[in-house]
Amino acid sequence: MTDIPRLPLIDRDQAALTIKRLYPNEGDASNITKALAGSPDTLAAMAPFLAQVMNASTIDYATKEVVVLRVSAVNRCDYCVPTHAVVATKAGFSAEAVALLASDEAPDERLEPRHRVLAEYCDRVVGDANDVDDDLLERMREHFEDHELVELTVLAGASTTLNYVAPIAELPLDSATLATR
Repeated sequence: MTDIPRLPLIDRDQAALTIKRLYPNEGDASNITKALAGSPDTLAAMAPFLAQVMNASTIDYATKEVVVLRVSAVNRCDYCVPTHAVVATKAGFSAEAVALLASDEAPDERLEPRHRVLAEYCDRVVGDANDVDDDLLERMREHFEDHELVELTVLAGASTTLNYVAPIAELPLDSATLATR
């Protein structure tokens, strides 16, 4: 990772009118937002979708962070892993749990059972979704309803999409992430 991205980062004052509303009024937008703003129509289409799958629903925010952090780790996204390690810490995960989710280690008792099976699910979905067998689905159903399985799977896919953009762009870490290091 470098300090100079390979794709332009579009600041609020440079952003197309159709996407300025996606920038915060106070502070700075994330570098992933700025990179996506290079394609305003893409960002305009993705923003509501990402908001839907990433914001709390019947699935709490911390559980969604398990998906985002673990998928980012499996995809080896140097921008997303440290960014979401900070978010996972703020969501209440211990440093030990965050380190496990951010690694390539198999999920173990450092995670509560619900999050442990979800991390295993993420490993398999990202590795090869055909490896999600009936046993794993049954263990997931001990903790999640079927509509939540759909939502968590879509979240894994959305995270993977962003995990592709960040390394291609060689995004530098955001100042908020750097401030925690």
